[in-house]
Formats: sequence, C-alpha cells, structure tokens
Amino acid sequence: MKVMKVVDKKIGNTTYYKYRINLPKEAVEQLNLLDKELKVKVEKNRIIIEKV
Repeated sequence: MKVMKVVDKKIGNTTYYKYRINLPKEAVEQLNLLDKELKVKVEKNRIIIEKV
C-alpha cells in the first residue's frame, strides 16, 4: 500500500492537498467498509483505522 499526496484544489497562489491510501479489496469487502464512516488515530508509530 502507498500513501499518495493529491492536489485537491488551487485557490489563488495556495494549493491544497489530500492524502489517499489504497486498501486491499478483500479487506474492504470482508470488513464491510465500503461507504462507511472511518476514524483514524495514531498510536505508537502506527495508523489505526476503525469503523465509527
């Protein structure tokens, strides 16, 4: 998996970015994450993604 920095929009001289991550299809389907609200937190140098 990769974290990708993507240009969101440009307003005047300011550029806004979003970060995207591609999740494995099998994991998303198995955990039923499609169109669900997710919560992200950082603990001990790890990124934790949870369903809300």
